This record gives sequence, C-alpha cells and structure tokens, in this order.
Amino acid sequence: MKTGKQSEVSILWKKLAIIVIIVIFIDPIYTAGKAVVQQVITWANNDEIETMLLSTKEKIIDATAKLSENASIETATPIEEKPEEGVAVTASTSKTPEAKLVVTNAKEMADAMYAYYSSFSPTFEIQYKGNTQRIEQIVEEAYENAIKRDDYVYGHISKHSIRFEYGGKTATIFGEQSYLMTPEQAASVEMNVQEIIASINKKSLSDVEKVRAVNDYIVATTAYTEQTNASPHSAYTVLTEHGGVCQGYALLAHTMLQKLGIETKYIVGYVGQQGHAWNLVKLDNQWYHLDTTWNDPVPDRKGSIRYQYFLVDDRTMAKDHTWIAEDYPKATGTTYNYFHDVDFPAQVGQQIFYSNISDDNKLYVLDLKTGKSKRVSHSRAQYIVYADGWLYFSNYSRGAYLTKIRPDGSGEQILNREDTKDLFVKDGYLYFTTNELKKMAL
Repeated sequence: MKTGKQSEVSILWKKLAIIVIIVIFIDPIYTAGKAVVQQVITWANNDEIETMLLSTKEKIIDATAKLSENASIETATPIEEKPEEGVAVTASTSKTPEAKLVVTNAKEMADAMYAYYSSFSPTFEIQYKGNTQRIEQIVEEAYENAIKRDDYVYGHISKHSIRFEYGGKTATIFGEQSYLMTPEQAASVEMNVQEIIASINKKSLSDVEKVRAVNDYIVATTAYTEQTNASPHSAYTVLTEHGGVCQGYALLAHTMLQKLGIETKYIVGYVGQQGHAWNLVKLDNQWYHLDTTWNDPVPDRKGSIRYQYFLVDDRTMAKDHTWIAEDYPKATGTTYNYFHDVDFPAQVGQQIFYSNISDDNKLYVLDLKTGKSKRVSHSRAQYIVYADGWLYFSNYSRGAYLTKIRPDGSGEQILNREDTKDLFVKDGYLYFTTNELKKMAL
C-alpha cells in the first residue's frame, strides 16, 4: 500500500474502504501451541473500491499447532456510502448485533470488547468515531488489550471473528463469538464459586492453605472424563457435573484462586504430544505450577488427593510437561516440595497422614509447621481417614484389609479380611466398600 500506489490510494481513500480481519478460531485451550497467521493483502482492480484483507496477530490453537481447517477470510459486499453519515455500510450475513457502543480511541474500544467477551455475549457492534487512517492498528490493539485482561474469559472462548468497515471519520466493528458455556452457565459458576470461596475464607487460611483448598476441592469432587452433557472443557461442567478435562479443571481453579486473592495465570502446553492446561500461582513473590488435573488419579479414586503437581518449579514440571516458557513468568521456588510425595492425605491438626508415593505407599506423617516427614508404619496405606484418635486405612501390605492404627504408630490392628476401599467417616460411622458398602460404628 506504500509502493507505487500512493496516488491511487489517495484517490481511493475518498471512496468506500473496507477492512476485514481474518476470522480467528480458538479451539478449546486444553490444546496448546502458537501460530501467527500469515498476512494476506489483496487489491481489487475496481478503481472505485479498495478491499484489504488483514490477518491479526493472535494465537491459533489446535492439537497440531496449525490453523484450523474451519478458519476462513470473510469479505464484505460493499454498498454505496451515505455521505451524511460518513461511514461505510456493507451487506452481511452476520447475526444482528445485540447492542452498539460508541468509542473514540483504542482504550475505549478495548473496554467495550471486554465488556462483551466477559458477559459471554455472542455478538457485538461497536461504533468508532475519529480519524480512521490507523483503524486496523486501533482495532488490533484494542483486541489484544481486551483478550489479555482475563485468562478465564479468554479460555472459555471457543471461536470468534472480528471484522470492521470504515469511512473517513467513522468505523463499525463487528464481532461474533461462541463460548464453551452459555451466559446462564457462566452466571451459575459465578454464584456457586462465590459460595465455595466464602466457606474457604471462613477458615482464616494462609495463602498456601487457600491454594491447597482449591486443589483439594477440585480433585475431590471431579472425575476426569469427556463424557459430559455440557462442554467438558468448561469450568461450569467441572463445577456442576463433577467431570471434565484439563481445561475445565484449570479454568475453575483460575477463577477460584482469583476470588481468593491469589495471583494466578492460565497456562497451555503439552504432555508428550497431547495438549494440556494448568495454572501458575504466585506465593510470597514466587511463581509455582499447579496442575489439578494431574493431581487427580485416573480412574477416579475416592479420597485420593495427590500433590505431585502442587506448587512445582519449572525444573520439576519440565520432566513431563512442555510450554512456551517466554510466555509465562519463571517458576523457580522449591519451598513446598515436601508436599509432592503425598497421596490419600488425612489431616489431623497441623499434621497430614499420607501414603508416601516415594516409599512404596507406606504410611507417613507430614508436619505442616516444619515441612518434615517421618514414617508411621511399614504398612502400605491407601484410603486413609481419621476418627476418634485412630487412623483407618486399606492395608495393601495385607490384602487391602481394613486396618486401624494410632497416629503415633502404635496399636496397629487388622479389622477384616476383605479387600476394602473408599473409606469415609460420617455421623459416627466408618463407611467402606468391600463387595458392597458397609459401615462400622466408631
């Protein structure tokens, strides 16, 4: 547009000008990778109409980090400009926008875009008034600003497009987008998360305890599955159907952590060749990885909450996860490594009794004040619960028989001779499953 065409452009500038931004498709963000769309410019030979197609600099995500086959460039059909309005108008097959906003700069345009995205609106129409000489840069700047404001909103956008039309002093920006959940589902998440956060805040927890509460809630209530009614990639499905995939886990964790006042980021990457999503959290000015999906055993096991991927540094995470490191802050802290061997935790005061995955799942105790652990028993313990001065567990050194032991390691006893699992305590009874659900008075 700058070489040998300046006089032609000068004439064409007085005519109708249309800029169309390439349709941006974002596949569910449980996949990862980046691609920048190649810029394509096409000049029409029509000496009265100038049509320009521009790509936008944005992440195009799919399982192979390639442009989606469904992506397309949308070209508007021009109609003569109305001189009194000074704005280009085109025929379009787009859905009727729900509302209009008038803006005068990139910041106001970004605010308007974000208002639509964060309310999960399917369409928008924004009127711009001002000099349109840099309109393409203004729209792109506004889009980048809006989309980066909240990982939670961005992570729930499944597909969207932006196009705009302009004349000399005004422009109209059109957006169409779809999401992984409806506005009603988004509102449901907001309401229910607020209730969960209120219950956590009643406990006067430290920041690390709040992060652990989020991890424990999601892992304990969710089973990893793609067989869900709503999208398994959404926070709504993980929260209400208690099932979903890594994207839904990470997005729910993201909004819960934010509402608890914990700085967090939504991160996309890979495990092997499989796209994956998890979180970064910031504690005491240090960043750590949190992968609630990988802390949840598959197949789902009641009472099993792992911490292998709880507050992990880059070096540890990179053993089986990959991500674009320059896109995210460095995570170098190792303060909470003492959590990483914990499976089937049962907390008693400031102690966690657990199955130690680094020592053949033997029964250990972790002192939360010191971060020190020691072995309680040589028995391999799973499904650990505590009640009335006793620890109960499935003893995998003895046929998975139901066993009890004092927290100091004394008085270990076998209570049955059956394969036992899924222990929990309720209303003065110990419940467990053998070939059927059973209970024992405590």
